[in-house]
Amino acid sequence: MQTSFVIQQVTVLAILMAVGYIATKKNIINEDISKGMTQVLTAIALPALIISSFNMSYSKDTLRGVLLIVVYSVGIHVITVLISKILFIKYPREKKAVLIFGTSFPNSGFMGLPLIFELFGQEAVLYASVFMIPYHTILWTYGERILSKEKTQSPFKILAKTPALIAVFLGTIMFILKIEMPYVVSKPLSMLSALTSPLSMLILGEKMTKLKLKEIIGDKDIYYACFIKLIVAPIVALLLLKAINAPQLLTSIVVTMQSLPTAILLVVLTQKHDCEIEFALKFNIISHILSILTIPIISVLL
Repeated sequence: MQTSFVIQQVTVLAILMAVGYIATKKNIINEDISKGMTQVLTAIALPALIISSFNMSYSKDTLRGVLLIVVYSVGIHVITVLISKILFIKYPREKKAVLIFGTSFPNSGFMGLPLIFELFGQEAVLYASVFMIPYHTILWTYGERILSKEKTQSPFKILAKTPALIAVFLGTIMFILKIEMPYVVSKPLSMLSALTSPLSMLILGEKMTKLKLKEIIGDKDIYYACFIKLIVAPIVALLLLKAINAPQLLTSIVVTMQSLPTAILLVVLTQKHDCEIEFALKFNIISHILSILTIPIISVLL
């Protein structure tokens, strides 16, 4: 992976984020519009990108890669959770829950799939989509449970209603049965897929306006958390995958996913469960800002 290309792609995302920030400051985007864009992103654009990624022929190597990425995803997420629990053990319960969740679950859907597509192509999006099956399963079972102060909705009901996983299920059926989409279907899906990057970055730009600079400067916990999330987590993933001699493409996908900032769902779920909302928002936004610098650094290691 060429570092210069990674820098270009991350810079493009940063510019889109800046557009969202400015548009919000100019009252072009407000919270209602942001919520609407989020709905379009999660219910339409991302599922379209995922289904499109399965619209390809496959070989035995591809099937082997799919099975391997599931194993890698489970392993990396479990190990990251365990490391996070150790590194954040000194923090009080609610803040520790935010730190563990934020470190363990990257922004794989909103930012990861579009970035993987730009860096590695359509086949890589297939693997990245499969990578997200264990990701969502662990997030909605363990992840939400640590943030919640009370019993939550059945995680399996949530998983069954998650558009990204529904898209993976439909795409898998097409993939296995070798169903080739006609042009009149594949072209609209491709056009909708193109919305993922701009929508996700505009939404993040809107979220950035909620933070004040004086609230961030001097908060050592945020910078420590971002260091663990953006540097330690991907390096641990890289070392483990290199140790087991994992295929280069799968290694690049997993490490790139782990190098991403924390999932936007961190803010959504902390707000839902009234759990350190401001701290979660700071962690989310600052990790996205710093990732503009750290993702190229991790790409050098790859």
